[in-house]
Amino acid sequence: MIRLVLLGRLRDHASASHSELALPDTVQTLSSLHSWLGAHEPALAEALQTVKPRVAVNRSLVRDQTHPIRDGDEVAFLPPMSGG
Repeated sequence: MIRLVLLGRLRDHASASHSELALPDTVQTLSSLHSWLGAHEPALAEALQTVKPRVAVNRSLVRDQTHPIRDGDEVAFLPPMSGG
């Protein structure tokens, strides 16, 4: 089970701003998480493609899509900031 956190306008594309997700054993990297979300949350997956957010795993920014995802992790999608 992971905790998925969605910030900013990404919250509008999912059922909750954060949720506990039980993932299948095939989801072991950020890349496979994106694929799984695409199949189970199409509106969110489309928003992630459009917004291109930064990703934090356990509060550390991660750029490598092969970064492992493990049971108990918190994965946060952080949309670009704007304003002044």
